[in-house]
Amino acid sequence: MVKNFLVRLCPATVLMLTFLTGSASAQEVTMETLLDRIQIEDLLVRYYYELSQGNAHEMSEYFTVDALLDVDGTIATGRDEIAKLYETPNDEEAREARANRGVGHMLLTNPVIEIKGNRAVAHVIWTGVLNPGVGQEPGLYEQGREDTELLKVSGKWLISKRYISSDSGIPDRFDQTYEPRGNPLADWE
Repeated sequence: MVKNFLVRLCPATVLMLTFLTGSASAQEVTMETLLDRIQIEDLLVRYYYELSQGNAHEMSEYFTVDALLDVDGTIATGRDEIAKLYETPNDEEAREARANRGVGHMLLTNPVIEIKGNRAVAHVIWTGVLNPGVGQEPGLYEQGREDTELLKVSGKWLISKRYISSDSGIPDRFDQTYEPRGNPLADWE
């Protein structure tokens, strides 16, 4: 009985989602596009989770071999350069600064994801939240946008182009390359 209900529910859910996203520019919603969207959202969330856990050395694995990462105009191409961009100083002063900073988390909101076969584009807003300690109020320390092109390689979504654009709280190391910009993937097809 439950199985029968679920078999009837899935097509109804897809139909309802298609109706709810029925604007002229909205993508047709299918079971495949829903699964792809879930996988892409998981990839983006895991990316920041790994970063917050101090696993920056593994960040390049989220990218295609020849990927482009543009962080406020600082550009890295390919996994080796991307891995270097994520390296953080590990001297005593840097370790102490990180320990005194508190716990940071990244919130990803307002995802707009469009899927075309084995290619996709995702736009999200990110907000950095700093928790200095229990009993203290959290604070926002940076915010911006991400425009990301993804490719499905051997059944797995990977980032092929990623543009990170800060709107506030830009780290000092990007001051030299920062220029305000819109969406670099606005004309994606």
